[in-house]
Amino acid sequence: MSGRAAQYSKPLSHYLRVKKLQIFPVLKRLSFSGQITWSAPAGHQWTLFFDRGQLIYGKGGVHPVRQWYRQAQARLPGPELSYSGLQSSAVAAPSASWLRARDYQLLQHWLSQGQLSPQALRDISSNIVADILFDVVQARETQYQLARQLPLAADQTSIYIDDTPLLTSVTDLWDAWLEAGLEAYSPNLAPVIQHPEPIRAQVSPRVYESLMQLLDGQRSLRDLAVKLGQDVLNLTQALQPYIQSGWISLVEVADFPSLEGLDPPGVIGAAPKAALKIACVDDSPLVCKALGQVIRAAGHDFLAITEGSRAIPTLLAQKPDLVFLDLVMPDTNGYEICSSLRKISRFKDVPIVILSGNDGLVDQVRARLLGATDFLSKPMEPIVILSVLRKHLAPARI
Repeated sequence: MSGRAAQYSKPLSHYLRVKKLQIFPVLKRLSFSGQITWSAPAGHQWTLFFDRGQLIYGKGGVHPVRQWYRQAQARLPGPELSYSGLQSSAVAAPSASWLRARDYQLLQHWLSQGQLSPQALRDISSNIVADILFDVVQARETQYQLARQLPLAADQTSIYIDDTPLLTSVTDLWDAWLEAGLEAYSPNLAPVIQHPEPIRAQVSPRVYESLMQLLDGQRSLRDLAVKLGQDVLNLTQALQPYIQSGWISLVEVADFPSLEGLDPPGVIGAAPKAALKIACVDDSPLVCKALGQVIRAAGHDFLAITEGSRAIPTLLAQKPDLVFLDLVMPDTNGYEICSSLRKISRFKDVPIVILSGNDGLVDQVRARLLGATDFLSKPMEPIVILSVLRKHLAPARI
């Protein structure tokens, strides 16, 4: 031996993190059935399910519902992903022995009904597991536990995932992520524009308008990648110069409401919850109708106000728990209403969520200075509406 120290082309931490994936061939060789769960000091957990050594599914992490929803939405764009559609599917979704995961049961139900192809289910499951494994690799410190279970019954046989190319793709993505200098960036973070003017000067008006609509802090890098049909690495690299310059920030974004708490309509024995009263002040009857359908399906009362001039007296009389407030109306505007409400003691702490088709940072800042609690762009997906309720109201009442 020459006595020279070994030279690594990659940092040692890379090998230590990727080493976590070496358990896969061991589980396959042992024909393992059950779950492996990784835990991180921050409290996050990631679980993968195996049947006879074959990978079936995964769940957990920072955004367990977001990661399921964005993959399901990409391959099942029908009405089943509305809140009422999910409720109806939850009634019929079977329980798969020890694999009692509501999201998995819903996918299996749609497969049995012919609404989801076997390949689509495999793609959804593979992409969810890929996101989970990347997060496990990116996490600096993790511990794992194994929970052995009996193999699934013959009538519960699932569509298996080929883990060999999956492990290769996760390792390759992690290599590229490090090489691009993105180690400190989690794909679960959401980009939001902080300084629009320098960006406006560098891109076309069309690109600038798209960026303002998409980079609102409500969609993670992974959400955006799936929505735009892009690779998350390429998308993050494209935004990296703006992030490094401080023009765009990466912020944490909340997960969607849990599917495990999805109560089917009319379930006997379900604990009753006091209905919330949610108001919408918007001159568009269509916006109010769409929002009302989601709110009522969730079991809450809904108040629609389509005349801005009637907003304040009606809100004072009805005393809603949360107000969705349009920013631009013919006879008044959301700024004036928001400012007036905040001067009334009854509405000092009531969440006021501004709705607007214009995602300009100036509008957001002005709305927040006048007391707005949150700022969302139209149109909103049903699950985003429910996420807002959960974010700003007591979880026990949602």
